[in-house]
Amino acid sequence: MHSPSAEDEALANDLRRAVRAALARLPGRCPELLTALAESPELTYRQLAQALNMPPGSIGPTRSRCLACLRAMLHTHRPS
Repeated sequence: MHSPSAEDEALANDLRRAVRAALARLPGRCPELLTALAESPELTYRQLAQALNMPPGSIGPTRSRCLACLRAMLHTHRPS
């Protein structure tokens, strides 16, 4: 296995910063929901709904809307 180049590491760091910045700009419960999904992927939607005080049936649709918004934000991101 080879080590990533300095340029690869810089690009990866830039992408991480862009994702964090876009996540913080998302509307409503999106930052909280997507962060919870990323930090605790083993939680079921029922457990996640309970932790976030959301109806379990709204987790999936909300997640989809949030990810679409995040994708749109990141699509406009261009590494410097």
